[in-house]
Amino acid sequence: MVPIDGIWLLFVSLAAVAGFLALLARAAARARRRGISGSMMGVFDQMWHPAAAESHLELQLETDRKKPLPSPDDL
Repeated sequence: MVPIDGIWLLFVSLAAVAGFLALLARAAARARRRGISGSMMGVFDQMWHPAAAESHLELQLETDRKKPLPSPDDL
């Protein structure tokens, strides 16, 4: 039989794990809203879905290669 102290330890441990998972979920939602989720989740994409990671890298490179618009003073 488990003593009462052991049950409290179990509840505290489960609460800590649940809190940590909630913190991760909140961080992921915030990153998606700000548009920085690619940098946070890129490592996991490379592990579990390499094709998606490669296409994301290509999109970033294509975005970086675009020429900036000329300023009105250049016209």
